Amino acid sequence: MRAAVYRRYGPPEVVNIEDVAKPVPKLGEVLIRVRAATVCAIDWRIRKGDPFLLKLLNGFPRPKKTRILGVEFSGTVESSGASRFRPGDEVFGTNPATCGAHAEYLCLPETATLARKPVNMTHDEAAAVLFGGVSALHFLRKARIQPGQKVLIYGASGSVGVFAVQIAKSLGAHVTAVASTANLDLVKSLGADVVIDYTKDDFAASGRIYDVIFDTVGKSGYARSMRALKRNGVYLREAPPLWLLTSIFVSMWSSLAGGHSHSTH
Repeated sequence: MRAAVYRRYGPPEVVNIEDVAKPVPKLGEVLIRVRAATVCAIDWRIRKGDPFLLKLLNGFPRPKKTRILGVEFSGTVESSGASRFRPGDEVFGTNPATCGAHAEYLCLPETATLARKPVNMTHDEAAAVLFGGVSALHFLRKARIQPGQKVLIYGASGSVGVFAVQIAKSLGAHVTAVASTANLDLVKSLGADVVIDYTKDDFAASGRIYDVIFDTVGKSGYARSMRALKRNGVYLREAPPLWLLTSIFVSMWSSLAGGHSHSTH
């Protein structure tokens, strides 16, 4: 099969298309024909070896564990040694520990973060859901949002922000979205009740107070956000993308240390 392979850390130019062996599913695994995949923040961080700990876990001075990137994907089950999925099932998922989606085929255990693709989504759409969607859900669960609470999403048009707006609305929150001029219509279409153009207005100077502030891009400023946050409110800041990098570190280290499985939340 054909795959995008990198054999040294560096810029995008280190990636080359090569012929590699097609994976063979074991008992409890599925072989997926990849129809769409993304290049997300995790991919370029692993490719660059940034932060440096990724190089130590993935191989130094050259990558050894992961040479085919691709964290997010959507595709069709070609063969299955698992009970959850059958050949022909359209699925989407994410595999941050070992990547591999930048190839024609991907083999994963049925216990991976994998689900049947919604019928009303294309493969391109489904492949782009997991990184931003799971990141947003991870943080907003910590806020324990209640119906009627006022929630501000900073960076509302980004890969995490677009999902954060929709999830907060689904939880019954009154959502204020902060984005650039070009993206105001987008965040309105996602259900934001109020939109703020950060190129023209400072959300912290408006006098509005919020129960939850979720900074999805790490640029709201802690002191500035505190001025707009309710006493005992919740401030969420994604330092991109620490929680997912932690998952990768744990998974890689687990493999090196003897193959025990762990999960992080």
